[in-house]
Amino acid sequence: MTWTVKAATEVSRISSGNSKMPGSTFSTDAFACKVGSKLAKVEGSVCSGCYARKLQKLRPSVDKGWRNNYLKATDMIANNPEKWADAVSFQIKRIANKSGEMFHRWFDSGDLDSVDMLRAIVIACEKTPEIRHWLPTREAKIVKLYRKQYGNEPSNLVIRVSSTMIGDAPMRGHTLTSTVHRKGEHQHGHECPAPKQGNNCGDCRACWSTKVLNISYTKH
Repeated sequence: MTWTVKAATEVSRISSGNSKMPGSTFSTDAFACKVGSKLAKVEGSVCSGCYARKLQKLRPSVDKGWRNNYLKATDMIANNPEKWADAVSFQIKRIANKSGEMFHRWFDSGDLDSVDMLRAIVIACEKTPEIRHWLPTREAKIVKLYRKQYGNEPSNLVIRVSSTMIGDAPMRGHTLTSTVHRKGEHQHGHECPAPKQGNNCGDCRACWSTKVLNISYTKH
């Protein structure tokens, strides 16, 4: 299928508007997170004080856009996952070619909804082998079920499973992970440098690297 930008974004919108990181991002409704919605109510969890939820409450236009993206994605993936993957991969490639940044982040807001959604994302990654994809998630069960059913994800997709509580060690059973630490406290593995450089990735691409086993983010 030959896509136009208008037609592709009607399926799901891929954004290039995050100035803090390279390339493109995909955002959905943070209030639709399965595990995250439970953890948001738990003080000291990695989802407590969720920035995405705060932003949705403060900015109605963002709330509407992310909710629509979630509804469009889940509906299309349920009915035609190949078409959804084709539409988002078209946008990812277009943004990469314009920016020169061959990087994409899944779930700048929100999280995996199902094994079917992860399968559709994998198809999009397979359609964009020149792009490095990063998918942070709290949905460890979905990731395990996907791998049991389909095997490992492609090499250009880095899925990082996040630990539950601030200060926790990396999640067991997953090679690539992420943790959260408080400022001045112990961190596991590679410490995200963003807080020291204007909350910006700068030249760092560790989140997208399979050589970096755990990324530790400072709680903000």
